[in-house]
Amino acid sequence: MSLALLTGLLLLAAPRPPLVGVEYFAGWWPELPNKWHGKGWTAQEPDWRTEFPGRVPLLGAYNDQATMDAEIVAAADHGVDFFSILYYHPQPGGPHEVEAQRLNRGLAAFLASPNAGRMKFMLEFCNAPGFDAATDAQWAECIKTFVAAMRSPSYLRVGGRLVLKIHGGSWFLDTYGNDAERTRRALDQLRAAVREAGLGELIIGAGIMSRTRYAAEQPLAKVFDFTATYMSIPEVEVRPAEHPYALLAAEARVSRELHAADPLPWMPYLAVGWNPRPWTHPEADPNHRRFFTFATREQWTEELRAMKADLAARPTLGLPLPDGTRQPAFTIYAWNEFGEGGILAPTQGEQNTKLEAIRDVFGTK
Repeated sequence: MSLALLTGLLLLAAPRPPLVGVEYFAGWWPELPNKWHGKGWTAQEPDWRTEFPGRVPLLGAYNDQATMDAEIVAAADHGVDFFSILYYHPQPGGPHEVEAQRLNRGLAAFLASPNAGRMKFMLEFCNAPGFDAATDAQWAECIKTFVAAMRSPSYLRVGGRLVLKIHGGSWFLDTYGNDAERTRRALDQLRAAVREAGLGELIIGAGIMSRTRYAAEQPLAKVFDFTATYMSIPEVEVRPAEHPYALLAAEARVSRELHAADPLPWMPYLAVGWNPRPWTHPEADPNHRRFFTFATREQWTEELRAMKADLAARPTLGLPLPDGTRQPAFTIYAWNEFGEGGILAPTQGEQNTKLEAIRDVFGTK
């Protein structure tokens, strides 16, 4: 056997190192109202950073170019492979048009960054009501935006194929009457646009909750290529007191067992935290009135190690490859959900500790 052939066989047999992704929410702008003030949605004051100084980011409080440039370096230096950047469709004349344009500053800043070559990114189409593509014309506009972003050499490819996730799989199906054929035509329109642009093939994921179960004959399994979860909060008591981080972490662990035999491969998630104190008010969604302690460095390291072990032991977890196998991959909630408490970015309170744990467990590439 030749040395070249032996080397090729060894490479094929070697386990693929996991891809570490982080959800990126570009919800931080200086114009008022903004999410640093009031409850993070409409009120203009007070600025809640004075009450929660530990959450103040060290690399920049707003999604401007300098902040993104520094964030890419920090993430890449600590073993993060890609950002999953939330994209919001600015529906023309809609109530959220201006907000969506501001929410998309993160994508623009990544594409313009001189540091973009340090890591990869993918798009996550955040199709929540008010930000979705409600008409064929709006979907066509989204496709143009997606294809333009995919021209970047930093866009994530797995097995040579581009990767895009639709934040709410069920929401997207609802747009097309939960009809598999109509939904497939819309997704195939995107796939065709990618091919016509000379960019090759695309895999499209559907966002589901951590305990969502579905069968192979259901529309979701027929039209998407994989599933993934942004974040899930366990059903614990709504109370002022904080629940232990261990319960938040257990939800992700249990999910990996539940989805191990799904019809489609599932890209798992790991929650760095959930504690929406700055945005809580009595009328809020119950999820915004459930709180968990922030993980210690030891707890966070333990969950990263458990994720790494499960990705190695469960070959159905990750992103699909053309040969039918999987690329081990997961996403972390989140880089910069400062109001909700999913915070991986360096902050005044925790500095670089959460990033350092990723580097310790997964190394750098």
